[in-house]
Amino acid sequence: MFPRYSPPRLLHSWRDKGLRYERLRFTPKDSDLWSSVLRVATFDHPPSVVYDYDRSGRVVRRLGVDMQLVETLARVRNFTVEFHEVSHEERWGYELENGTWVGLVGQVHHENVDLGTCNLFLETHRAQLLDYSTPYNFERGCFVTPSPKPLNNWQSPTLPFTWSTWVATGASLALGGALLRLVVALSSVQEPREFTSFSFAYLYVMGSLTSRTLHLTPHGPRLRAYVGLVWLTALILATAYSANLVAFLSVTQMSVPINTLRQLAGSGLRLGGHAFWKTQFRASIDPTVQSFADRLEPHVDLDALFDQVTAGKFALIENRQYLEIVAAVRNSRGRSLLRIMPQCLLTYSIGLAFPQNSPLSDFLNPLILRVVEAGLVFRWRRDVVDYYRSRSADTNSGQALVLSSRGMALNLNQLQGAFYVLALGCLGACIVLLLEQLNSPRSS
Repeated sequence: MFPRYSPPRLLHSWRDKGLRYERLRFTPKDSDLWSSVLRVATFDHPPSVVYDYDRSGRVVRRLGVDMQLVETLARVRNFTVEFHEVSHEERWGYELENGTWVGLVGQVHHENVDLGTCNLFLETHRAQLLDYSTPYNFERGCFVTPSPKPLNNWQSPTLPFTWSTWVATGASLALGGALLRLVVALSSVQEPREFTSFSFAYLYVMGSLTSRTLHLTPHGPRLRAYVGLVWLTALILATAYSANLVAFLSVTQMSVPINTLRQLAGSGLRLGGHAFWKTQFRASIDPTVQSFADRLEPHVDLDALFDQVTAGKFALIENRQYLEIVAAVRNSRGRSLLRIMPQCLLTYSIGLAFPQNSPLSDFLNPLILRVVEAGLVFRWRRDVVDYYRSRSADTNSGQALVLSSRGMALNLNQLQGAFYVLALGCLGACIVLLLEQLNSPRSS
């Protein structure tokens, strides 16, 4: 008649005058908590929970998606909230060696609070300790890595052309000098004496490629036609090279960024994050993600860990919205010092945490579902982003004014390739001078 393990249900009650139905005995009381005090465990973790402090460091107000949801539930269901702060050393919590849980999960599990909220992912390992509410938000776990570092610009003079173009240009120079000497030899008109030298012929073609042709006018029509073609080809090459060189000098070349999990696995970076991610890595079906479980170094001080990421030593995993806010704040001269990898882990649902078998779960879930259907979560998320933008605008306005008031001057790092070319030319000239001195006839 009844399913096995089904919860007990009240069918009828007996009184002096006979049976009474349940609906007559119990009046609905699920719309009001009569100003009861509910203890809520949380901590500062934007954009889900954002604390606004005064000058003395006291919390003035709490913002964020999770806080807006709790305030909405309290206003509709008529209860007051008493916040219990979770230390940043424990955050969401982790399991100790004796099996005891600490942090937000531990407080909810041990019923020290009535509910917990702070970007809490819904996953099976924690479901054995507490009950989840209806999901009201979603997030993805992503890695943040150091931003690509500027490359050494000593190769800038060679970057405007590909290596195949440089080979073709060198072959044209070698062939052009020989053809110039051949045309002069076959010319029926007496040409200037300088054209009869092989070294001068190559110097003439080299000068045309650098738009610095020697002031010598060919006399014969054959040489004039050939020199005209050389000048036209050199003009095209020189214009294309100089125009492209400006782009490579003004735009700093960066190292290859880390875009995939496979690249991260082979990058040699140490992995840091909350201990929660170890269980998620082990449960993954991707071998690359599974390998992260042994490499992950649990950290609770995320601020110090972000400094290690900026220094190029670590890669940190956290939810994407939180990483976007931190990356926007940590910048240098308008360039972010952190980069969020495009390839992330699977999407996680976010909900409130209740003690197991808590009546608040069925009491608040219908209202949470109505909040999601009304689109309030997306509105609250935009409000948090606007709040952070307005707060960071005051910090970065002075820096932006300085950057916009003057142009970007080329520094020595961008122009070092030109000095390397000069040094290489001086070295070549010294070698040629030494060879001339060794091969010249010595006076008695």
